Parts: sequence; structure tokens; C-alpha cells
Amino acid sequence: MNFDPTGIDPLLDKALAAIATRSAFSGFTESGSSRIHGTEKPAAGKAAYEAHLGQDFRLDDTETDFNPAEEVSPFTGKPLNTRYAAADPDRQFAAAEAAMGAWASASVEQRIKLCVEMLRQVDEHGFEIAHAIMHTAGQSFPMAYAGSGANALDRGLEAVAWSWLMMNALPLQAQWQKQIGAGDPVRLAKRWRLMPRGPAVVFCCASFPTWNGYPAMMANLACGNPVLVKPHPTAVLPMAIAVRIMRDVLAGAGFDPALIQLVVDSSDQPLGKVLVEHERAAIVDFTGSARFGSWVEQHAGNRACYTETSGINTVILDGAEDIDAALDSAVNTLCLFSSQMCTSPQTFYVPADGMRDGNGRHLTPDQVEAELIKRIDALAASPKRAASVMGCIQSPTTLSLIDEWTAAAESGRYRLLRRSDGYAHPEGASARTATPLVLGLDLEEGRAPQEEVFGPIAFVVRAADREQALRHAADSARRHGAITAYLYSTDEQYLQSATDAFAWAGAALTCNLTGNMPLNFSAAYSDLHVSGLNPAGNATLAEPSFITGRFRYAQVRRPQAEDADE
Repeated sequence: MNFDPTGIDPLLDKALAAIATRSAFSGFTESGSSRIHGTEKPAAGKAAYEAHLGQDFRLDDTETDFNPAEEVSPFTGKPLNTRYAAADPDRQFAAAEAAMGAWASASVEQRIKLCVEMLRQVDEHGFEIAHAIMHTAGQSFPMAYAGSGANALDRGLEAVAWSWLMMNALPLQAQWQKQIGAGDPVRLAKRWRLMPRGPAVVFCCASFPTWNGYPAMMANLACGNPVLVKPHPTAVLPMAIAVRIMRDVLAGAGFDPALIQLVVDSSDQPLGKVLVEHERAAIVDFTGSARFGSWVEQHAGNRACYTETSGINTVILDGAEDIDAALDSAVNTLCLFSSQMCTSPQTFYVPADGMRDGNGRHLTPDQVEAELIKRIDALAASPKRAASVMGCIQSPTTLSLIDEWTAAAESGRYRLLRRSDGYAHPEGASARTATPLVLGLDLEEGRAPQEEVFGPIAFVVRAADREQALRHAADSARRHGAITAYLYSTDEQYLQSATDAFAWAGAALTCNLTGNMPLNFSAAYSDLHVSGLNPAGNATLAEPSFITGRFRYAQVRRPQAEDADE
């Protein structure tokens, strides 16, 4: 593929070039180090975050009836007490529709340019948003700045680039001629107009609110649709900051800021179903639990619906050129953000004959389990490293889930290979932390989980052989959903079998990766996130289908004068 520069924005052109080659590119700085940014900008960002605490978060002067959200910092244990305007879906949908006309009538180039500028301005507030992510989602600062900052913005820019490509995929005018019967040929001038579908509802999850939020918002806006952003009640502030920045960009360009709105609900009075089934809702983007995601898919009706939910991500430990490096990568990925990511590994398969490397080293299943536990223990024993890798637990519900699975092991249903406990976080004793709980079982027992178990809970499953492990892992992905799968083996024939099996199961497969990059890192412009081939979701970040359902074509035909082309 070879794309000509658009001339709209250099950042857009670089994103298009990266898509064309599937090469590594980031349009935003991934490190929040003061060596790059100096000391004033990080301090100002932290102060800006702190200024939101205990205050009304106002988007415009018409808002009234402010209420605190359910936001409690996983680091301090204290409520943020930031107050947001009460939601009014009927009024907000009406305002979105009223704003849509002028936005849809703007040129594609203008919409695309403003979308890129929105992302650029959000990036300017990277430190402020990173602290908001930390104290709502529980991510460490490096992850909050990179994963929920630069990487999420890149996914947003990727969606803008794909929107540009799809809206330019067909010519919008043509001169058509056909001989029909006797006489002069029929000559028609044909025109097509890109039409938005209507207001879009974007659900953002609690643990990674921006990563799916930005691309959904940008794809909708680029295609002419207004957006109602519904953050999780426990993680409102990051999206509220982004929404306000984007509204300012729109207003500065002369557009109605009601094109982007914030809908804040509560656990006691949820509005998710109301928004999905609202008569004015035309598009739904959902990220969250498989249970509610399934409800969304079933009740979206004729609305365009894009989902990413959850699944059982697996690791098959058959063998490796360097067993230590392979186990290091597997454990580091398991511990990353305490397994609160949609791509975190959950189930580790160990064949009965264990793991072997190319130099004759052999680990029995008992030894593989011991090596996994040893690495987790070493990471947990280093508070500074653990804080950087594991972060905090977003929700107290996850701690309850750990207790439930621990009790299941103590009752004899599973082998308790490692208990979960908190690690000593440098921020203090109030930080909500948990190291991985690791349970063991034999595949023949039939007790392998059949759904995602969210949080730092892992299962080491002993299989009769590697073929049984592969069959079970692929079948699990196909029936219960999986976004990713990981495999370590030195046998090329087995690697090819796994490639075929996981392709049919719709799980992206990573083979034999070691080193600094986490196994579950998904690169914008290159990696495709979610296949739509299993129950883990139907929307892929990013490719044409993520865009094309967000607009339609309106056609007009008129007789063409004979000298029209002269």
C-alpha cells in the first residue's frame, strides 16, 4: 500500500504511512520522564489533577445539580469527591442531534483536522490525565502515562486515519452514460453525500477508560456523529478531562460543543440500558464485562454496535530456546497491572512431560510451577519494581474474587500453589494491592474456568500432552472468547498447528516472545486488537469494519447536459 500525503496534518500523514507498512510508529511521547519534559510540566499536571478534587467539574455554564461520582483512589483509599452534572439522556440526545447538522455538513478534511487537533490537545494534558488514571483505575504512573496516554492516543489517531481512508474509498461524483433503446444515450450526473448515522454512545471501562474510549470517540466524530461518553462510575475524571478539552477545540472552531457530552451515572441508578435502547441512539461502542456486553449486542437492534468484552487468554508452555527468558516474560505479563487488562494471561498449560529447551534442559511440571512462583515472589518482594509493574487493584470487588477462589482451593477443588497477598507499596499502607493467586489443576478434572476471572488470579493446568493443551486452549477461545493466546515451543510443526488452531478460534497468537516488551502489548497501526471471531467482542482496533458502519451514502442523480464535460 502507498498513501499520498493528505496535506491535512503531518501527524495524520505519518499515521497513514504507518498503516500502509504496519511499521512501528507513535505520534505521542510514551515516557513521562522529567528528563524529557523537564520538571515544570509534570508538576503542573499533578497540580491540575489535584485542583479537580472536591470540586464541581463543569463543562458549560448551563449545568446544574452536581453530584460526586463513586471515585475512590486505589492508592490513598480516599474519595476524589469530584462532582459532575446530573445526566439527562433525553436532553443530551436532543442537544447532540441539534449539533450534528453543522458538523456533518463540514468537509471531511475539516472534521479530520479537528479530530487530530483534539488528540494533540489531550496529549498536552498528559500528566493531568495520567494522575487521574492512577487515582481512579489504579495504574502505575508509567502505565498511566504511556498505556492510557500515548498508546491510547495512538489508537485514537489510528481510528482517524482509517476514517479518512474509508470516507475516501469511493468517488463521490461520477458522469454516467448508458445506451437504452433508440435515441440518445442516457447521461446522468451522480453525486453521493456522506451521511452520519446519528448520536453514538461510548461506554468506557473502569480499568482502562481511555484505551478504547479515544478510538471510538474519534471514529464517530470523524464520520460526522456526535458522541455521548458514558464512563464507568468509578473512573469518570480521566474521560471528563478529555471531553472538556475536545469540546474546547470544537468551540474554538465554531462548532457546538454538544457534539461531545459526558453522561455520568451510578451503580444504584445505572443508565447503560437506557442509553443503548434510547430512540435517538444510532451507534453503540461498548467496552466492559462479557455479561453486559452480550446484553448490548442482543439489544442494540438496528444500531451499529461495536464491542470488546473479555475472554480466557492462555499460555502454552511446551518448550523454549531459553526457558528462563520464556518464564520471565510469562510472569511479567501476568503481573502487569495485576492482570486487570483484557489481554492478561489467565490459564497456563503445562504438558505432562514438562518444558524442554534446545540444549537438553528439562523441567518437570512441578518444576515449571515452582519456577513461575519463584518469579512472582521475587517481583512482589521488590516494592519499587512491584509498584511500577503491578500498580493497584482498581476495585474492591477484585479482592473479594481472590478470596472466593482461595476458598475454592482450600476446599480441595484446586491445588493452592500461591496465595495472594498485598505487597508493600511505596505510596503507603492505604494502597490497595494484591499479588497473583495461583491455582493448579489437572485438565482431566474438568474444573478449568469457563469465563474470564478478572484480576491477579492464574490457573496452571496440567495436560496429558501438548496436543490436548492446544485443543483445550483453542476450544476455550472459540466457545468462551479470547483476545490473545501465547505459546512457547521449539517445534515448528507444533507452532504451525497452533497458528491454525488459534486462527480458527479468533485469538491473536504470540509465539516465543521474550525480552522487554510485554507479551500483551498491542501496537497501534500494526497489531489488530480483537478479531470479532469469538465471544470476546465484535470490533477490531483498527481496520475498515471499525469505521464503515458509522456513515452511509445519500445519492442524487440528475440528467447531465451534453456539454457538461466540455
